[in-house]
Amino acid sequence: MSNDAAAPTETVEPHGATGLPYAAQELRTERLVLRPLNTGDLDDVHAYQKLKDVVRYLYWEVHDHEESAKHLRKRIAMNRLEKDGEGIVYAVELPDADGGHGRVIGDMSVFLKSAAWGKFEIGWVFHPAFHGNGFASEAADAILGLCFDTLGAHRVFAQLDARNEASARLCERIGMKQEALLRETEIFKGEWSDTAVYALLEEEWRSR
Repeated sequence: MSNDAAAPTETVEPHGATGLPYAAQELRTERLVLRPLNTGDLDDVHAYQKLKDVVRYLYWEVHDHEESAKHLRKRIAMNRLEKDGEGIVYAVELPDADGGHGRVIGDMSVFLKSAAWGKFEIGWVFHPAFHGNGFASEAADAILGLCFDTLGAHRVFAQLDARNEASARLCERIGMKQEALLRETEIFKGEWSDTAVYALLEEEWRSR
């Protein structure tokens, strides 16, 4: 039997978020552009906010055009991270064939939960017509990169209705691990709902 000690694994020293304050900036992936929302996105955003299947596991019901406009104005104002509770919502745009302005196919959100502990929460909504192409994974991976590489996150997590199998699969595809299942933690749209918690740590992100 060998007495040799195992090689030490790389660890990350405890730290809070190191990239604050942060004003929303455009992010580009191989196929997508993630950018701050603007008023010109209304029709594209409403196209998925009006669908029952999209809002099934969201805290709001289907929106008419006026409700989408009001909702959009609130989310446009979410463009900076500095204090706990603040958030940024990115439009996920699929550019046209020439690389110009295309269609908004969904949105990604990131919230600062604790600057002192480097904790961020992410979320997403996508038009179902664009499912199955890897766009959600590509966009979510870009947001993880923002959190860990730019904002200095230690922990990034997502909370979702445990029945939302599509979002659970997305969490797993981007490397998140399920940490908890909170049983009947809230009354959601008239019935008790379980909440699944998924998370990724900085050292796990670095070792991917």
